[in-house]
Amino acid sequence: MKFWIYLAICSVVFFAEGVMANGIDRDDALAISDIASKGEKLYLHYCSHCHGATGYGDGYNAEYMDKEPAELADHDFIFKKSNRQLFRVIKLGGAGVKKSPFMPVFGNTFSETQIWQLVAYIRFLAEDDSHPVMIPEDASTTAPSPSPINYAMVKDFSLWFSRHGRDEVVIALGEKLFFKKKSCLACHQLNDAGGRIGPDLSRAGFLYPPEWLFAWARHPQFTKPDTRMPNIGLVVEEGRAISAFLSSLPAETVEAPEKWTVYFDKKGEPDKGRNLFFDADGIANCAKCHKVNKKGGQVGPDLSFVGTTRSFPFLLESILEPKAVITSGFSSVLILTRKGKFLTGVKTNEDDSSIDIVNKEGEALHILKDTIKKFKTQNISIMPGNFADILSVEETRDILAYLKTLRVPQMEKASPGGSR
Repeated sequence: MKFWIYLAICSVVFFAEGVMANGIDRDDALAISDIASKGEKLYLHYCSHCHGATGYGDGYNAEYMDKEPAELADHDFIFKKSNRQLFRVIKLGGAGVKKSPFMPVFGNTFSETQIWQLVAYIRFLAEDDSHPVMIPEDASTTAPSPSPINYAMVKDFSLWFSRHGRDEVVIALGEKLFFKKKSCLACHQLNDAGGRIGPDLSRAGFLYPPEWLFAWARHPQFTKPDTRMPNIGLVVEEGRAISAFLSSLPAETVEAPEKWTVYFDKKGEPDKGRNLFFDADGIANCAKCHKVNKKGGQVGPDLSFVGTTRSFPFLLESILEPKAVITSGFSSVLILTRKGKFLTGVKTNEDDSSIDIVNKEGEALHILKDTIKKFKTQNISIMPGNFADILSVEETRDILAYLKTLRVPQMEKASPGGSR
């Protein structure tokens, strides 16, 4: 009798610790499920593009990586890892635990509680109930707060860049950090190498002002809190070096076509440009697809800060030759349904059973996968390519002038590189 009482007491204590096993107390199971479900949301947003939606290392970005992502659904592989080991590799990144630098640092983006939630979800993917995941009482619940990007910081960078931004030693350090020390190449493409999660940086020096490269590299959540790019914890010197390297790309100088010089000869009028941008009955009607300060469509990229984040020549190129660069996440998809109907638009969401797209008319379409015969991602822009024909030079200047007013407030006085 004493033996059975002892066994019963041990069982209660065992399950109260939060063990994930068949037959555990219902309340404990719900609590653990809640931890894992919160981890699932983080995993799908930040991890699935490499490790795969179900953890088999088959995310769409995996094929572009030199080292295959870990299969987190592999029970034997995960079983050999302690919870603390999984926690450390998420927090410190691959390089931080002497593994692949392709695994980014997430300790500057997630709270400790969120990292434990990810650990719980990884255990779920691997169907490993032998390592109960409990969140320590002293685990932080808020993500680290990096130094804010402000005018003084960017002004200091601008001064540094004017003096040292073209130094070969600095550029070489930035190249080394980009390719070998940090996780940049896992997500960003440079020519034929690198991932496809973030934008292609092969022409970064033409596309982006150096001040923006520095601000984004050091604090990507600054203007886009939900970005999939984690804060990799660059110190000032590292941020400067990487910005200098990217600003040197491509190796050959990119010049705007001579036929575009007429657009630079005279400044446009921002107020007229704003009217053209938002006029629903006008020939431009940019707001049909693009949003500015929460006003406008969602087919194209949000342009609320484009005056700070993009160079003047690139903005002109985007209007006159939109197919030259397609913003990451805005490639069009072509769908052929089983009824023979073609649908095209920008994919906004996808799950196991359906795909959501927004077509060029701004209409949201929900398509069930069992109704799809063929699906293809197209490396083309759905932005009209005839603005050079339908807009006058003066109208284009005006739109450009308006776009250059759309700036990050904290950086408004510190973008001399924006018009280079």
